[in-house]
Amino acid sequence: MQIEDKIRRLKDYLRNKKSILAFSAGSDSILIAHILSEVSPDSLLVTINNNMMPKDFIEYTKTQAERFNLKHKVIELDFLSNPTFINNGKERCYECRKLMYTNIQNSQEFPQYDYFLEGTNVTDLLENRPGVLVLDNFNMTSPLVECNITKKDVFEMIKYYNLEYSPNTTCLATRIKTNQNVSKDKLDTIYEAEKYVKSIVKQENIRVRTDDNNATISVDEPLEILDKTLITRLRDKLQNMGFNKVFVDITGYEKTELLSSIDENGDYYYQLPYTVDLDKTHENIIKKDYLTGTIKKDENLHYNDIIIRQNGKISMKATEDFDTKFYQILGCIKRKNI
Repeated sequence: MQIEDKIRRLKDYLRNKKSILAFSAGSDSILIAHILSEVSPDSLLVTINNNMMPKDFIEYTKTQAERFNLKHKVIELDFLSNPTFINNGKERCYECRKLMYTNIQNSQEFPQYDYFLEGTNVTDLLENRPGVLVLDNFNMTSPLVECNITKKDVFEMIKYYNLEYSPNTTCLATRIKTNQNVSKDKLDTIYEAEKYVKSIVKQENIRVRTDDNNATISVDEPLEILDKTLITRLRDKLQNMGFNKVFVDITGYEKTELLSSIDENGDYYYQLPYTVDLDKTHENIIKKDYLTGTIKKDENLHYNDIIIRQNGKISMKATEDFDTKFYQILGCIKRKNI
């Protein structure tokens, strides 16, 4: 399907849907906001200021909302007063979304809108993101998933429209190793460290991750920064900020990709990092108008030659169009638990 056709599908899906969009001004929500501005301009963008995002985050969302001429609301929440987030356990991202969406749903404006949207794309479903489990609780819709739009598609659409977006919309607490406490001082130090690295390393994805007060710098192309003078500057600056040791992750910033494997039967497969709710996945496949094949369910779920297992393994006969068929099914997958 050409990118123009996918844009048309997304426009048709969002047309005349008076919606509230959870808005971060990252690539996914920027694309949805732009489409809403064209086909559903009565929509509202809502941003949560939870004290865990980069310092320029809120002002950037305001600027982008004005550019789209869409109404915009900022809700203030202090996650650093919440033990769930301070303790930084594996359930943090789930609880984060639950708290954010509860506050959006409880806002005065919420009853005036018909749809509650968020920006998950199909490629995100390859990752271990337990926050997606919250969506059903709030009757939320992920238009990019519903329209079978991948991360690659999102970037192609952004280029097509010449849109600006912020790559710095991820929660700073995700840089801190699970089960190590989150604090304002740690978040501020991470922010300043990343700001410094970005000032001298000109790459798109840059993260400074911490583990027991050691810093690991992750960038798209790590070999490009393995210069003695540059490494010395990075080490000295980050140690002056309070980090004990400074490392460079030479594997590079990890981008989620669909890379199939071959099992003992010669079939292509991909192993998802979570268990699958087969009953809800079955229901989703039946609802999709672009899926017209045969489906049956025993201990596994079968759609044509595709087998979906509860343990997250999805396999099919070796085929050149594996990616296309896999992504069509992936948009129907329902995760089972955290």
